[in-house]
Amino acid sequence: MASGLRNSFRCDPEKAFPLYQYLELELPKVWPDFYLGSKGLDEMGDDHGWTFPDKAEIWLREDVYDGLRTDRGRDRFTAAHELGHLVLHGCPLARSRRPSGELPLFRDSEWQADNFAGEFLMPVEVVRKFPDPWTLAAECVVSEQAASVRINELRRERFI
Repeated sequence: MASGLRNSFRCDPEKAFPLYQYLELELPKVWPDFYLGSKGLDEMGDDHGWTFPDKAEIWLREDVYDGLRTDRGRDRFTAAHELGHLVLHGCPLARSRRPSGELPLFRDSEWQADNFAGEFLMPVEVVRKFPDPWTLAAECVVSEQAASVRINELRRERFI
């Protein structure tokens, strides 16, 4: 699903996905109800993002929103993670939070959103070209930690 959504934007697959432009300018053209907003630390606390699929809203903490706007890797991943929640968990039942021990990992909504973000920002074709975390992080404008996790997942699944 992540690769299909990314490809629908028709951006250069060899370049970092322009996530801020996509969320602020392009997605509202095809999804008029979509809204991306920011809230202060006083309201969001330790939460970096909130997603409300029933309202088509993503809220980022102000510092995370600013980081998305200025292409800070970790904040780009957070925004893509929240986009994953929006497109994957539109059904209220899919969004219900359960203690992580009660579900198989692949059914956990946080795991799903992380995997969506990884695939969305670091397509397998790009990971094959840049199979080390430092280069992949620089090419895809993500954190080295996110790049390392993506590489390890694709190696474990034998995609690279």
